[in-house]
Amino acid sequence: MSLCIIPARGGSKRIPGKNIRNFRGRPIITYPIATAIDCGYDVIVSTDDAEIERIAREAGAEVKPRIGELSGDEVEVEEVLASLLGDVEDDCLMMFPTSVFATPNDIEEALHGWNVTVDLLYSVVEYDHPIQRALTIDDGRVKMMKATHNNTQDYKPRYHDAAQFYLFDPLAFMAGWNRGKRLIELNAEAHIYARNEVQDIDTPADWAIAEMKYKELGR
Repeated sequence: MSLCIIPARGGSKRIPGKNIRNFRGRPIITYPIATAIDCGYDVIVSTDDAEIERIAREAGAEVKPRIGELSGDEVEVEEVLASLLGDVEDDCLMMFPTSVFATPNDIEEALHGWNVTVDLLYSVVEYDHPIQRALTIDDGRVKMMKATHNNTQDYKPRYHDAAQFYLFDPLAFMAGWNRGKRLIELNAEAHIYARNEVQDIDTPADWAIAEMKYKELGR
């Protein structure tokens, strides 16, 4: 059986208790756990928090408590992955506790279309506005990062990580990480979400928007 890893550190500062806060009626971490289990994955939750551990176990996940150097605020997700993969050779899945928008169908579709010549397939979403028209504010003055007069529709779309799921080859990941290469720097393909289908959740406002989007999707 394939492995899904969910890194779930306690102590979120911007949204206290973020990883187990109720999202439309149940702890948010239970959503990715259920999705991964529905796809046939063994789920490991890596955490330094006793309450996260309890909720994750009740949802059907195995829990690996973080100790020592893996329990700090500055720990990179790649460090957690490297500590858990060991001799795993089968393709792996990583999700975050807030990956509420990824469905089993999304992951199965991604698996079905995964090009074997790439090491990673992960979720992305298009930026709301062309980043080529980004602005900066210095000393109260607004300036364009790069002066341009093109219409917005003339720019090539740009995308960012949607943080819903990451399907990856663990051997390729470990080889890259040993050279200082981040997970999303692997040779990759994208599963593209529409902007109304995902939401980054970093602030209370993000959380409220995510719940509205989730409701509108009829979940």
